Amino acid sequence: MQVSASQIIFLAGAVALVWAYLQFRIIAQIPIESFSSDSEETPLTGTGNNEEKTARLKEIYEAIYEGAESFLKAEYQVCAAFITVFSVVILVLVAWGTGWDMARGGFTALSFLLGSLTSMGSGYLGMKVAVYSNVRTTVSAQKPGWTACFNTAFRAGAVMGFALCGAGLLMLYVSMLVFRIHYPKPKEWIFLTECITGYGLGGSVIAMFGRVGGGIYTKAADVGADLVGKVVHGIPEDDPRNPATIADNVGDNVGDVAGMGSDLFGSFAESTCAALVIGSSIGAGGDWDAMVFPVVVSAVGVFVCLIC
Repeated sequence: MQVSASQIIFLAGAVALVWAYLQFRIIAQIPIESFSSDSEETPLTGTGNNEEKTARLKEIYEAIYEGAESFLKAEYQVCAAFITVFSVVILVLVAWGTGWDMARGGFTALSFLLGSLTSMGSGYLGMKVAVYSNVRTTVSAQKPGWTACFNTAFRAGAVMGFALCGAGLLMLYVSMLVFRIHYPKPKEWIFLTECITGYGLGGSVIAMFGRVGGGIYTKAADVGADLVGKVVHGIPEDDPRNPATIADNVGDNVGDVAGMGSDLFGSFAESTCAALVIGSSIGAGGDWDAMVFPVVVSAVGVFVCLIC
């Protein structure tokens, strides 16, 4: 039985999203409560009053969660304004460069918007999962050994990785199928791949905002925490009594997790779109499955990661 490229891509996208959801459900089942054990093996968090630690942990977790949510909300408002204006610029410039072909300009601007929105969703999902799982990883560290906390952290990474790949694959390929309605002839598919390059550009733009904005924020908070805490008041480093320490942790989640999520999506979208443009000449022969081979490679990678 012959399997088409569309079947492989849609199946891989669905499997990635389902697997990410299952990993998230496993993490969600971990309660944020103290854990005690009669085992002789010492927990990673050391000995002491676990109930007291967990109560303090909840307080810090809620502060970081609220801060990260507020930061991303403010940042994405700026991003939304930027991509709205820049999509108009792309529409005008692409249309002007192609002899005022408004269809190509519109499709390129649309793919840019879709890439930007998908990248924003990837970053937001990464931040939510990271903050959600950080506290549960710490709670799991109260158990003897390191297996429980390692698995919690590993599953949290799998949620963002598989969800990002699944959403990126489906959004990219569905966009190509929609554009194909306007460009049904194989000789026109080169225009389709040129229009879809806006998808990678959108992902990279949001990644830049996430990386640079989050990085500057967390570095400013880190320096402020050191100056005010250690130098002025003699508070130990990373002490939660210092508000700048909470801000530093917010910046770590936003820059290193949300920014990384957008960055990974941008890299995936850019490389795939570039390979599609290079291979668009194959479309002259009318073989759609051959032309979308770069997307199929990414789809097969989902199954390989599940096996490995």
